[in-house]
Amino acid sequence: MNNTTTTPPNKPDFPWRKALYTAALALLIPLIILAVFVEDPIELILDYGQFFLLGLAGAIVANSTGAGGGVVFIPAFTSMGVVGVSALGTSLAIQSFGMTAGSISWLHSIYTHQHGGKQAVKLTHRLLLLAGLSSVAGMLSAQYLFAAPTWPVDAIFKVFSIIFGLVLLFTILQRKAQGHTHYSLRRRDQPLIALVCFFGGVITSWISVGSGEWLAILLFFLGYPTMVVVCVAVCISSMTVLVGLPYHIWVVDSVSWKILLFAAPAAVVGGSIARLLAQRLGPVRLKTFFAVWVLATGLAM
Repeated sequence: MNNTTTTPPNKPDFPWRKALYTAALALLIPLIILAVFVEDPIELILDYGQFFLLGLAGAIVANSTGAGGGVVFIPAFTSMGVVGVSALGTSLAIQSFGMTAGSISWLHSIYTHQHGGKQAVKLTHRLLLLAGLSSVAGMLSAQYLFAAPTWPVDAIFKVFSIIFGLVLLFTILQRKAQGHTHYSLRRRDQPLIALVCFFGGVITSWISVGSGEWLAILLFFLGYPTMVVVCVAVCISSMTVLVGLPYHIWVVDSVSWKILLFAAPAAVVGGSIARLLAQRLGPVRLKTFFAVWVLATGLAM
């Protein structure tokens, strides 16, 4: 009888020095812009400074759970009167900073074998290739080939959030009953992953969330390791919003640059440290927090 034991990886200490350097660099950029290019920086700070906290909160939630930052930004923008294509474009722009910073942090943890060793690295590679191509194809198809939906963004987001939260809670209960984890990408799962990611990219083009969320819930349900799932979901969200952002800059011109000035640096800081929160929460609490957050957001809108 072959008895093998797996030693859990040591949790790294909080990288205070790196976090401080990242925060300093991220905050230096808007300060330079305010000092050099803005005539009345104090007035601009008073009008838009609250978006710094919004960017920080959105990035932490998004990158610690695998959800896109839109689960925070769209409801907040709606309550502040930023609606329609402006809310969508600005949300994608902020996520381009926060989700990319989070992707770097998560990939570093996977490559340093903190979440499953070489098996996790190989699984991450294969999932990123398959899911990334599918999500990007969905985003670009929706922007340049499909007609935009006639429903308002907040209505679509509300329905999406309620359905998504309920399905994820059901998935968590199912996984507790099954209790098995796959560290290799099964061939039978690949078509379903590609299909879900394609439509996730389409949904992301409508409400700035969808690709990472639906991929995460599918992989949770199929039994893949939680930390790898969150890493891949964050990376896929980053890839999708980065590809979709040029449309909102040059085609429809929907990005609020004043909001982005304050929210983007905060999103970089939040995205860089969010992985550590995910590690503290642990797999089950992480997924439960994710589901309850999204469901509550949809019900509150």
